[in-house]
Amino acid sequence: MKKKVLVAMSGGVDSAVTALLLKKQGYEVVGVTCQIWLNDICNIDSNKSCCGNEAIDDARATAGLLGIKHYVFNYRELFQKKVIDNFCSEYLDGNTPNPCMNCNLYIRSIDLLDKALGMGFDYLATGHYVINELNTESNEFELKKGIDQTKDQSYFLYQLNQEKLKHLLFPLGKLTKKEVRQIAEDNNIPVANKKESQDICFVPDGNYGEFIDVYKGLKSKPALIYHKNGKFLGQGKPIYYYTIGQRKGLIVSYGKPVYVINIKKDENIIIVGDAKDIYDYGLIASSSYYISNIEIKDDSEVYVKVRYRSKPTKAKYYHTEAGFKLVFIEPTSSVTTGQSAVLYSTKNSDIVLGGGKIIKVLKDE
Repeated sequence: MKKKVLVAMSGGVDSAVTALLLKKQGYEVVGVTCQIWLNDICNIDSNKSCCGNEAIDDARATAGLLGIKHYVFNYRELFQKKVIDNFCSEYLDGNTPNPCMNCNLYIRSIDLLDKALGMGFDYLATGHYVINELNTESNEFELKKGIDQTKDQSYFLYQLNQEKLKHLLFPLGKLTKKEVRQIAEDNNIPVANKKESQDICFVPDGNYGEFIDVYKGLKSKPALIYHKNGKFLGQGKPIYYYTIGQRKGLIVSYGKPVYVINIKKDENIIIVGDAKDIYDYGLIASSSYYISNIEIKDDSEVYVKVRYRSKPTKAKYYHTEAGFKLVFIEPTSSVTTGQSAVLYSTKNSDIVLGGGKIIKVLKDE
């Protein structure tokens, strides 16, 4: 009897090839597109986004070409609550959120996977560039980086665990983006050369501050910008327009480049300093998740990424009641509350160990 797999189809080339490959491998494949587009909120052209209305049409057309069933699930309310509302509240609290984390957690890893299993599917599959393999020695699944380092998305999936990985398929993990597009072209997939969606689908032109102003109906006071030496440099934009490590768009000048090194939300103050001041010595994270059932031992060395595009750095790991503490072996730049600290193994830096949400940055050695 064929194994049944529900494929999350965004309307792009990655999920289209995912469905194609699984069908060729002999699975009974059904596609599903998560409708998350909110016309009165997402005020950019929806054809530029993986969550736009046109994406549903593209996914449906691909499913028809492949000869598979296609469903559309309404996730607009959940997306607004768990992703957009959380995004705004985090920025207003002086943090820098990553909305893709919550989208992957609440929509794909929790609700969509639960729906797939509840509908009788054996697996949920997505077009993420990651590898999910069973280690026969430990008898545990390992989540690994995709071989295309420019597309690796393991950072976004640290919230998975053994029970979830048992039911997840990632067919693109051992392919490059170039190979995926070639497969699509060879099989006459209409979205073979469709452009990549932008990073945050609901934010116009990447201007987070303006989006929050419009969405929340705010007319906030400009932030007061001070140099770390106490000198007042002037007024800037509202405080939620800024993030740690930011250099461009500060409005004020100091005679040489300065960077945001601290955000004091309650005082409506932005502190700027030199490039060396954005380096930190550790962090504390909460809301932790772990891939393996085997605990990480205190004082163990791990690799950590503090942002999606940041370079992994070594740190000492210590368990805490709410999550974990990391002490960097070498200072790391632009560690920011609201972002995720994702842990990788030092024995094999491709293997994801887990991660957590950064709630405090440690400035002292």
